[in-house]
Amino acid sequence: MKKFALALLLFLAACGADDSQKLKPGSYKLTDSLNNVPTVVTFAEDGRFNGKVVNNMMGSYTLGDDNTITFSPIATTMMMGPQEAMEAEQNFLQILPRIKSYKMQGKYLVLVTDNGGELVFEPYTPQENNN
Repeated sequence: MKKFALALLLFLAACGADDSQKLKPGSYKLTDSLNNVPTVVTFAEDGRFNGKVVNNMMGSYTLGDDNTITFSPIATTMMMGPQEAMEAEQNFLQILPRIKSYKMQGKYLVLVTDNGGELVFEPYTPQENNN
């Protein structure tokens, strides 16, 4: 009986630790974006994501073992915007395919690139402003 109780306790502790590290669906805003241009990404529970810098972007993502994440090819609208915003958008679109893993640090989502670079996102409520 003691072995069963210990096994159950260890199992529940492991489940709790895993859940805190799983990607939480919702909207996130990049905390340190190029040219201070708002960059927002929203993850849905069904494996789809969308985002916005200047243009709307959309695609899908797949979560794997050890917090790996893979993004599908990204579709975007094709509007023009201010030069600084267009630079920020192109930079983000070039980095997105290089993201290989993620981690949750409290309320923050950290996306990690293939060379160890980190993009830190904070939870975002789209009603905060029009970005």
